[in-house]
Amino acid sequence: MNVKMRINEISIGEGVDVPRNMRRILQAALEAELARMLTEKGLPPKLEKGARIPRLPVNLELKGKTSPDRVGKMLARSIYAELAK
Repeated sequence: MNVKMRINEISIGEGVDVPRNMRRILQAALEAELARMLTEKGLPPKLEKGARIPRLPVNLELKGKTSPDRVGKMLARSIYAELAK
């Protein structure tokens, strides 16, 4: 099965700065983790017949310094959890 998913924009709250050179790392981690979860857990019911989801708010609590890789993985898990609801 092939799944195409496009995330046009990720908005991170005020006061959180992801340096430009780290954004690609965050994006790669998000893509890899989301792909892994879709492979292991399958397609969430909301997406089985195709769907357009214009906005999907997720909440993360970031404490202290967190690497872009870790934030990307956390975002992917939160996105998958919201889609699986």
